[in-house]
Amino acid sequence: MSKWIWYYGDFEVYHSLKLHARRDEFGHNFPPFWRLDDCWHNVRFRKEVELQTPEEITVSAHGVGNVEIDGRRHALDEPLLLTQGKHGIMVHVLNPDGLPCIYVKGKTVVSDETWLVNSYGREWVNAGSNALYLEKSVNPQEFGFSYEEIVPVQKNNVDGGILYDFGRETFAKLYVEIQDGEMDIFYGETKEEALDGRNSYLRAHIFPQSGICSRQELEKAPGRVSQPGQGNLETAYGDLKCGQEIPARAFRYLYVVSAPEQTYCLRAYHEYLPLKRRGSFRCSDEQINKIWDTAAYTFHLNSREFFLDGIKRDRWVWSGDAYQSYLVNRYLFFDADICKRTILALRGKEPVEKHINTIMDYSFYWLMSIYDYYEMTGDTEFVRRIYPKMVSLMDFCLSRLDADGFAAQVGDDWVFVDWAEMDKEGAVCAEQMLLARSLEAMAKCSQVIGQSCDDYDKAFVQLREKINRFFWSEEKGAFIDSFASGKENVTRHANIFALLFGYADAAQQEKIIKNVLQNDAVLQIRTPYFKFYELEAMCLMGNQEKVTQRIQDYWGSMLEAGATTFWEEYTPMLPWDGQLAMYGDKYGKSLCHAWGASPIYLLGRYYMGVRPTQPGYKAFEVMPNAGGLDWFQGTVPVGEGSVFVHMQPEVLEVCADVGGGVLLWKGERFPIKKNEVIRLPR
Repeated sequence: MSKWIWYYGDFEVYHSLKLHARRDEFGHNFPPFWRLDDCWHNVRFRKEVELQTPEEITVSAHGVGNVEIDGRRHALDEPLLLTQGKHGIMVHVLNPDGLPCIYVKGKTVVSDETWLVNSYGREWVNAGSNALYLEKSVNPQEFGFSYEEIVPVQKNNVDGGILYDFGRETFAKLYVEIQDGEMDIFYGETKEEALDGRNSYLRAHIFPQSGICSRQELEKAPGRVSQPGQGNLETAYGDLKCGQEIPARAFRYLYVVSAPEQTYCLRAYHEYLPLKRRGSFRCSDEQINKIWDTAAYTFHLNSREFFLDGIKRDRWVWSGDAYQSYLVNRYLFFDADICKRTILALRGKEPVEKHINTIMDYSFYWLMSIYDYYEMTGDTEFVRRIYPKMVSLMDFCLSRLDADGFAAQVGDDWVFVDWAEMDKEGAVCAEQMLLARSLEAMAKCSQVIGQSCDDYDKAFVQLREKINRFFWSEEKGAFIDSFASGKENVTRHANIFALLFGYADAAQQEKIIKNVLQNDAVLQIRTPYFKFYELEAMCLMGNQEKVTQRIQDYWGSMLEAGATTFWEEYTPMLPWDGQLAMYGDKYGKSLCHAWGASPIYLLGRYYMGVRPTQPGYKAFEVMPNAGGLDWFQGTVPVGEGSVFVHMQPEVLEVCADVGGGVLLWKGERFPIKKNEVIRLPR
């Protein structure tokens, strides 16, 4: 089967470049503050073929160039006859403004990953491709979304303008036709933001254009759905060629001023990636059901070309945010392609000159994510192809260790960990935990592709010993943030990692639970980002009923505060106006942030209890835990199949449409056979 092919990884790099150029706020653009790479613009593709019979092929490309067959050049897009026997095919493509890619159509000679590609002076590698771009008519330089017209649920006249309420947060393009005068549109995740024109993050100014159609014509325009590869709304608008299209942005409210309503027509089209929801969850607690649904909606809004942080403010790809998204994805969409796209986009090109996103911990999360992806998919080929970039990034990280052998800030490195007050002087314990976990991931990935893991294993063992020696405080009964300052400050973060990663022995675990997790005097976690890890650690420690209460209290409180998607940060005791501000901006907080979707992961992983025990879910286990709920039922993807878990008040039922599973229940193991229901007393 023919497909569009390109230099491996360049599709992701190219679309990452385009995506990161789109952030706008307060009427101006805001590019990222890290290096953004571009695709190679001048590349060659080659293939050796041997034909049993003559065959005609056609080579198409995005860019300029030619086709060489056995050393003789030909034009692109011309039928070319290959005689019986061996032939060498070379395609040269230069695309100065976009992604060089080719599409070869023949009976047996087709463009696929077996073609080799290079960019003059670099080694030949197997080409890259994507299942979204199998048809010649679908352009890989455009990332296609689906569109659905949405309408406001309410509109009100406010101070001479009209406030439109779409009922919940969305991400949508606007199409506006105005007959006379000019108009301003102010966007808001909240009513307050939309009505505060001076401080609203997003706004648009609209004025009449030539060739304007009538309001009646615009209102009759059919709302159709675009296909992958179509980056505009031409099919959604029908044949209309008038009005102005405003790129997709986040909002719940739109406030329109400066134009009488009868002079304009405004239509909104929700822009989304058509991902199939494979996971599900329902339980006896209606609030948790609503939390799961809201988390799923939040997560879908942020699942686009790549996993984004949030849909209003940054719309950037952050490695720490993405790491959690990979895990949530397992229990909702189980879409491997968006994981690969995000991983490749984040890593970019060689050489490594800074940490990913300039953040030390985000480099470690990227390294950790490769083995997690392999565990999910069993995709050895991806590990093989990405492994050299793992090595170069790890070499960069190890080259910056301090005299004690710890990862510490160098220059303007950002030591993030979380939005929390902690002692970050010198080497920070949480960073060493993540580095150790990264070394483990390196060793495992080395084994996957048959490389020696001895150096990474040795470095891991040495680092583990030093973490305990330098950061464990017997007096505090916990890991301290930093030893450099002498403060011996204790926060939850490093101690949570110690529990999650298994870096605390049994005695240390007991002390951490008592002195940190159950100690209200230790600074509380305020972000959904780190509550993800805190609640997972509590699940591992057998505190699931408390986790249920935490989910109800934290995410439930957001819903009670009016959230229709989950927020970047939430402090329940703050007044409403204080909830919206962040980063020095009155409405700077993201109210639709992917890291708020962690209940999906927690409920799938620790309540339904499903996890892989072999890569790609060739074997998996199910260890349900009600967590204080009267009942729950749900579906979890397991590779190509699914497992259904129904915890009833008196009976547990488990069934899978694939084999290889084991149910762990009350100390016993029960093989899960394909399409056979296991029923056991609760």
